[in-house]
Amino acid sequence: MAPEILNNKPYQGHVADLFALGIILFILYAQHPPFSQALTNDSFYKLIATNRADLFWKLHSQRHEPGFFTEDFKDLITSMLQLHAH
Repeated sequence: MAPEILNNKPYQGHVADLFALGIILFILYAQHPPFSQALTNDSFYKLIATNRADLFWKLHSQRHEPGFFTEDFKDLITSMLQLHAH
C-alpha cells in the first residue's frame, strides 16, 4: 500500500497506482517484495524515502548474482516507489 495511504494523508490515485505497479514489477522480477511496508520504520523503505536508493539497491543486489538488477530497472523501480509529498 502506498505510504500516503498508510499515513492517512491525501493522495492522488494515479500516484498510488504507480507505486503499486512498482511493487508488483519488483516482485515479479526479483521473486520477493522490496520491503515489508511503505513506512519509514521499515529499513528497506526508509532508504527509498530518504533518497538513498543506492543503498537500497546495494542491499537487494546481495541476494542475487552480479548484474541481476540493470540500471534501467533500478531507475524505473526507484521512480515508481518515490514518496510523493503533497
